[in-house]
Amino acid sequence: MAGLTVEQLERFRDDGYLIVEDVLTGEDLAAIEAEYRKIVDRVSADLALQGKLRPLAGTTFSECYIEAMQQLDDMYDLYQHLDISLPLLEDLDHGHTMNAGPEVFRLITSQRLLDIVESVIGPEIYSNPVQHTRIKPPVRHLPDTALDANIAATLWHQDSAVIDAEADGTDMLTVWLAVTDATLENGCLIVERNSHREEMTLHCPGKIFPAEIYIPESIIDDGRVIPMEVPAGGAVLLHKLTEHGSLDNHSQDIRWSFDLRYQPIGQPTGRSVFPGFVARSRAHPEQAVTDPDEWANLWWDARDRIADGVTPMRLNARWEANARQPICA
Repeated sequence: MAGLTVEQLERFRDDGYLIVEDVLTGEDLAAIEAEYRKIVDRVSADLALQGKLRPLAGTTFSECYIEAMQQLDDMYDLYQHLDISLPLLEDLDHGHTMNAGPEVFRLITSQRLLDIVESVIGPEIYSNPVQHTRIKPPVRHLPDTALDANIAATLWHQDSAVIDAEADGTDMLTVWLAVTDATLENGCLIVERNSHREEMTLHCPGKIFPAEIYIPESIIDDGRVIPMEVPAGGAVLLHKLTEHGSLDNHSQDIRWSFDLRYQPIGQPTGRSVFPGFVARSRAHPEQAVTDPDEWANLWWDARDRIADGVTPMRLNARWEANARQPICA
């Protein structure tokens, strides 16, 4: 098993974060980009037929994506085809979609990645469904009102705070994977060192989108803020209580990453309406999901049950009462 070294594990436990380079190969990254380019080409062609944008003239994925985002009135006309989770919506219906493609599944179940995860949480690994694609165009191409963390800067928060309280005891690990280089210029992650040693921090509900919860900046200790610059193919591991956010993208190209989360099998995910799966089990290897189609069908079945009213949608409302606190005003 090519997991973390003893020294790396000690640093992760001391600091609450760890940068690990070369988690994904150039071949892995090329396969992901090819899958996403096909989606953008297909969806943009459909949107052009609907009159929502002009045919794209860009040659690279970054150019096409930026061009589309500049034209669309509703970014989710494109973005929901690219994210790797269904949206948390009370009115989720059969038309909502996501990218449940085979290359994303291969990314989530990468053996190199799972070796690293096993070093931290043990050999019985469950893929938590709280997962996202973040593809952020340069901030100058975004409207001033763009606050969505999928395309704009991410506000300070803890990952444990975005899930239901039933999972407060879950040993959840976040793996933030860089598809492009993550730099100060293009909006890399920033973390508050050692913040995982404290209790869960007060969060405020988003002012426009209540689900976009955030920690007031006045609580953050600027002297402990560290930028997480990492090359493409690298990862940042985050403890579930590590306070973190990301910066604006001031570069010429997109900044692209994936948020993935893992936990020991049998613990609550904190988002039970969406499907997790066994990614690795040393004790019962036959339980691991290895077929990309089986994984995709877990999501489509979950969508249909929610849309049909079989499974009630559950939204995280644990921070809504804080809207009345002066610090959240």
